[in-house]
Amino acid sequence: MRSVETGADAEAFEGVGLLLRHALRASGQAGDFTREIRRQTHGVDRSLAATRDNVGRDTAAVTAERLRQELTGAVAEAMHTVTAEIGRIGERIDAKAAEAARAAAAIDRIGATIRMLSLNATIEAARAGEHGRGFAVVAAEVRELADQTRESARQVAATIDFTDVRAELQALRISTDRALDGLGSAVRATADRIETLLGGVGGELAAISASNASIGEALGAMQTSIERTETKVRRALDLSVEGLEAAGSGSAPDVTRHGLARLTPGFDRLDAVRARGRLRVAIEPAFKGLSFRQREGGPLLGLDVEYVQAFARHLGVAVDFVECPWDQCTELLEAGMSPNEAPADIVWSALPPSEAFPGVAYSKAYTYLHYVLARRAGDTRIRSLSDLEGRTLGVINDPSAYATLTAAGIRWGDTCAAKGRRVATLASLVPMTDQGRIHDALADGIVDAFAVDAPIMHWASTHPDSPWRGRIEIVPGNIAPAPWSYAAAVADHPSSCRLLMAVDAFLDGFGATPERAAIERRWQGAPVTGTGSYRDEPGHLRGAAELIATYRAEIGRDPLPIVGQATRQAA
Repeated sequence: MRSVETGADAEAFEGVGLLLRHALRASGQAGDFTREIRRQTHGVDRSLAATRDNVGRDTAAVTAERLRQELTGAVAEAMHTVTAEIGRIGERIDAKAAEAARAAAAIDRIGATIRMLSLNATIEAARAGEHGRGFAVVAAEVRELADQTRESARQVAATIDFTDVRAELQALRISTDRALDGLGSAVRATADRIETLLGGVGGELAAISASNASIGEALGAMQTSIERTETKVRRALDLSVEGLEAAGSGSAPDVTRHGLARLTPGFDRLDAVRARGRLRVAIEPAFKGLSFRQREGGPLLGLDVEYVQAFARHLGVAVDFVECPWDQCTELLEAGMSPNEAPADIVWSALPPSEAFPGVAYSKAYTYLHYVLARRAGDTRIRSLSDLEGRTLGVINDPSAYATLTAAGIRWGDTCAAKGRRVATLASLVPMTDQGRIHDALADGIVDAFAVDAPIMHWASTHPDSPWRGRIEIVPGNIAPAPWSYAAAVADHPSSCRLLMAVDAFLDGFGATPERAAIERRWQGAPVTGTGSYRDEPGHLRGAAELIATYRAEIGRDPLPIVGQATRQAA
């Protein structure tokens, strides 16, 4: 009978291995596609950035203003040149006319003198009698010539009168001024249209860039998920191969060698933690204000870090932080990050109780907080959720965040506001999986606002050592209808029951201490009062009470009482 079972086990392991190989190949292809698409989005983003720099709203205004100034200056210069030239021509005409008039007057004076002389000659000829008769004829001819000369001078003077020409030049100057003024107005209107056009193009480019950023973030999250899936599939494949070999020999594979949790009835995680003297805590290392480093290589700081350290002191053990992406923390309760690496004992990393995290049991709430909007410093366009209409909103890739925004009436894509109540429809929602990029995404304008847990923005926006101080700020108020809570989490298995009981016992005593109040003031400004817990969330979440019931059912007795470090030392 055993040989039949062994053969069936071997066949099952072989089938699992085959399916895992297929899954690994498909995952690899999906990863290649995602990486290529992401590479293309980076190229598109660079091109959009370069184009946006040239035709964005601010650049369009500068370009249009420069064009307006250049064309207006050119028109003004043309007006000045034409006016000056017309004036110069008029002055030359006036000078020539004056010169000609002087010449005509001189000729007229000469003619008058000659006529006078001819009259005197006639008189003298008359006195001379017969001898002066011939001279009188000459004098008469000279007088007639003088009269003709004076008449010609008067005709020339009349001819060179440029009064009408000067009037026409003045009229030309006035009409030219009007035409150039019209041209200046047309230039300004054209520049305004160019500014509007370029500004509109810049706005469209900004919208495309925001969508591209959202796609890039989604692709990044997808690529990370694919890579994590590939890692898990490879480990599962190795386990199936080992299981196939073990099935042939009638033994069982060693799951701990593959980094899987020991979830056997006789194993107690709290005892294991105290025996090794170290608590393995899954935590996100890039959560500003919660768990982060101010400088590379420095110690982890933040609200969660200080709570964990206080709990470890309560147990009398040291802390080993298992640093990993936030959305992977709960997975480490079941399997280590790599083969031969033990799983985490507990998750203590900004975890809101949610049915989105299967296989975990939650502690009591250790802190309460507000879920807020953050904006660039001084951006008074954004005062509430309704101001997000047509804008880009950043959000941590957290199911609780999506549910809260939907319930508040925010709509994006095909996601409808709760019960048809629409407060604002976003141009784009950008989920962030890399918690280290939250503050830069807001400060650098990748998103217009960020919906985020208040402690994540409090330190960044207020602390003197923060590079974002003065660049980002929190909008007063709470997006959620009531304060959010964070809880620690353990594997939902009787082996973790007493560890979860120890957390709750610690929180019962720590909540009213000055140390706890100082932690809250330091990392979120002031303690926030709340009453919610995992019991208030949908999905029938589990905590210590439910885990104790499972312990009794599976182990057949109550778990041993929890003894803190102080009690053990007294004993």
